Amino acid sequence: MKIRTIDRTWLSRFPGAEDWRKVLPVRGGLSTDEKFEIFTRTGEHLILRVADENQTRRKYAEFAFMQRCQALGFPMPRPVACGLHAGRVYELLTFVPGEPLSQELIGMPEDEQYRLGQEAGRALAAIHSVVLEPAERRHADGEAEARKQMVFRYLASRHRMAGDDATVIFVAKHVAPPKRLAGLHGDFHSGNLLLTPEGKLAVIGFDRCRVGDRWQDFQRAQTFTVPRSAAFVNGQIHAYFCGEPPAEFWEALAYEAAYGAIRQIVEAQGHGADAVQQMQASYVRAARDFRGFTPCEPPRWYVPAR
Repeated sequence: MKIRTIDRTWLSRFPGAEDWRKVLPVRGGLSTDEKFEIFTRTGEHLILRVADENQTRRKYAEFAFMQRCQALGFPMPRPVACGLHAGRVYELLTFVPGEPLSQELIGMPEDEQYRLGQEAGRALAAIHSVVLEPAERRHADGEAEARKQMVFRYLASRHRMAGDDATVIFVAKHVAPPKRLAGLHGDFHSGNLLLTPEGKLAVIGFDRCRVGDRWQDFQRAQTFTVPRSAAFVNGQIHAYFCGEPPAEFWEALAYEAAYGAIRQIVEAQGHGADAVQQMQASYVRAARDFRGFTPCEPPRWYVPAR
């Protein structure tokens, strides 16, 4: 649910606001956070993300995870501050300059798309290398039950896809507790990657980070990146696995693609008819790419590592 709109009084009383020179709202995206671009009198360029107070635990966990990712070697926002202010929880992050990769990939030579995909794969592998505390590992305990409930929500939806019985059965058969636990970015795709002025790949959009099966972080690439650049996703996979992935990866990816396809239709219902149609089209692409999700072979767009 979208949080109630922040007014000028809330912003003017924010700690340190007297040092702000300009504040601009950031539009777009499906995050429920409200976002503001901030320019300070001392030349800092920041992003302020704000959520309702009931999201405090989630936002503190997100902030802590980003802090632990700082030393991983790729550009990303630097966490500056996190706290509570007048009934909201906030994160203050440094602004990362760059152009959205989802736009930059258009018309780019295929070998350059592949090279940037390799950068993305190495960054994702680094994120998954962050050591989890025992308490954090327990955060994934309810994942299987949550996925079952999502399948039930899809079955009750009026936006079900024609001939989807085999997909639903495939997903239900594979629902299980996560096997390869890691801290996940949670929304890793070209829309959350920037091409910096130095030509580096920067990772943003950590607001869906969580603990789960590390291969879940490839699902969003199927939905949002493959339609723009299969070469990029091939590079991402090859670099992540330092070559060819193990055979069990393809079955896991087919499952994630199938589950993601039905989950995204359910989640799109709160964003209007156009969003639902986009996710239904994504379902069709995923079903085609994975040959109806069975047998579990590499998707049609995959090219083996050379």
